[in-house]
Amino acid sequence: MGTRWRGLWLGLIFAVVAAVSPVATASEPVLWTGQWNATAIFEGGSGSGAMALSESGDAIAGTAAPLDENQFFPLTIKGRRTGRARASLDLFFSGEKVGAVDARLQDGEIRGEGALYGIPVTLIAKRPASAGPGRVLDYSPARYALQYSSEGPPALVLRPGDTVRTTTVDNEGRDQDKVWRAMPGNPLTGPFLIEGAMPGDTLVVHLERVALSRDSARMYSGRLNERAVGPGHDQTPVEGWGRGWSLDREKGVARLTAPGDRLADFAPGLKPMIGSIGVAPPLNQTIYAGDLGLFGGNLDYSRLGEGATLYFPVFRAGAFLFLGDGHALQGDGEISGQGLETSLEVQFRVELIKGSSLGQLWFEDADFVMVSGVDNSLDLALQAATRGMARWLKQTYGLNDSEVAAVMSTSIRYDVAEIVDPRPHVVARLSKADLAMIRKPSE
Repeated sequence: MGTRWRGLWLGLIFAVVAAVSPVATASEPVLWTGQWNATAIFEGGSGSGAMALSESGDAIAGTAAPLDENQFFPLTIKGRRTGRARASLDLFFSGEKVGAVDARLQDGEIRGEGALYGIPVTLIAKRPASAGPGRVLDYSPARYALQYSSEGPPALVLRPGDTVRTTTVDNEGRDQDKVWRAMPGNPLTGPFLIEGAMPGDTLVVHLERVALSRDSARMYSGRLNERAVGPGHDQTPVEGWGRGWSLDREKGVARLTAPGDRLADFAPGLKPMIGSIGVAPPLNQTIYAGDLGLFGGNLDYSRLGEGATLYFPVFRAGAFLFLGDGHALQGDGEISGQGLETSLEVQFRVELIKGSSLGQLWFEDADFVMVSGVDNSLDLALQAATRGMARWLKQTYGLNDSEVAAVMSTSIRYDVAEIVDPRPHVVARLSKADLAMIRKPSE
C-alpha cells in the first residue's frame, strides 16, 4: 500500500474510532483522567489499544493495552503535567522504560510525539464513543477483497447499532446475474470499519437476513476430497459430470441440472449460509479469503445463516468486518471441496462489547450456543472448541471446573464444519434448553 493510501485510511480510523470530548475552556480544568482509545502510529504501521489514565495534582498514572504493531506487551504509564494542557508520559513494560511521549490535550483528544521501543511514534487517543441511534445503511459493493486484513480503506464506516443491507458475489466472483465482478477465490464484501472497536473488545454481528439472490448454483461434486476420505480411497469421477444446480426458491429445494436417472428425485432442502465471514486477523497479518482462524474467515459452518449471531474477538482498531462465499446448502465438512456456491442478499446489525472477549469466535442461534475451534488437525480443532466452550461456561455462569465437566460431558455436541480447507474447523455446541437449567451467579 502506498504512503498516501495508508495515511488516508489511518486518518479515517482516528477520526471515527471514538467520539470527540468537549473542548476545554479557560474556565474549566483540563482532565486526563478516564478511558481512552489510543493508537501509536509509526512508519509502516500502527498499534492500538485501550488506555486508562488518572491524575493527582501534576502526577499522571495509568495503563495501556499493547501499542506495538504485533500487540505483544501491555504498558504502564507514569508521567506529569508540564502545563495546563500538556504532559510528559513515560511508558514502561514489566518495570523497564520502553518509551516516552510529549503529549497535549487538543480539541478533546490526546496527541503526542515521542518514541516507543526506539521507534519514532505519534500518539493519538480519543474518548470511547457513546452509543447512538442505529442507522440502516444500504451498501452496493463497488469492489471486493480477497484477503482479511486491516490494510486499505474501509468500504463503509459503521457505528454500534447500525444495520447494513448489502450483497455478495459467489466464490468465483459472479453476482446475482452471473456477471463477473471480482477475481475468483471467495471474494469478500467489505471491509466494514466499526467505530470504537479496539483490541480486546468483542464485535457482535447479528445476521438478520441471509437470502438467495438467484436461482442457480455451482458445486464441484465429481469426487470426494482426499482430505475427507484419505489417500487409500479409490474414486473414478464420471466423465462430463456437471456442476450445475437449480435453486427452487418457491419450494425451497435444490436440484442437479443434469441428475441422471438415479438422482432425478434428489431435491435436498435449501439452507442459505455465509461461508466466509471474519475480521482483520491478529499480529497485523494479511490472510487470504480461503483461510480461517481465530479471526473467523472461511468457516463454512452450515448454521451461520439467517438468525445467527456471531461474536468476534477484535484484533485491530476498527475490527474490519468482511463477508462472502454464499452457499445455498452445504453438508458438514464441505467434503467435495465446495457447497452450492451462489450469491446472496445479506442484512446484518453490529454491536460492541467493550473490554471483554472470549479470545476466539463463538456463535448463537435460537437453539444453541456454539464455540469455534480451528487448528491444523481435527483433534486439535476439537480440543480448541472444547477449551473455548469451557471458558464460555466459566465466564457466563461462573461455574467451577467440576461443574463445567458435569455440563459438558452430558450435553456437548460437535459438528465437523470444515475438513477440506487449509485448517479443520470443529464446532462445540450446547443446547439452550440445557443451558436454561444452569443458575447464573445473580440468581
